[in-house]
Amino acid sequence: MFLDFNHDDLLTLEQQRVERFRSSVPSLSLCFLHLNQNNTLAIHCAEPWIVDQLLYDMEQLCWDAWVITGASRLSIHYAQEEIYAANTQNFGESMRSYPSLTC
Repeated sequence: MFLDFNHDDLLTLEQQRVERFRSSVPSLSLCFLHLNQNNTLAIHCAEPWIVDQLLYDMEQLCWDAWVITGASRLSIHYAQEEIYAANTQNFGESMRSYPSLTC
């Protein structure tokens, strides 16, 4: 079966992936998320405590961003500045053996 997606279909799927990622991390409900054409998921935080929390959970955040959205990079922004950026596929061995994804 061949599926032919138009531009609107692809946009809807992208938005659903981003919203699924947002729902996986409670503090992201207060952030603006954007997946750009370079496949970078940008997280714009309104509060500094959110940045601290995301940085603390960075390894898990990168893993989730890669699995859920397919993003190759993740960047965290606060006050219109990029605070941190990471390649989502450079996660540690602990994430590769994530219990819910092993057979």
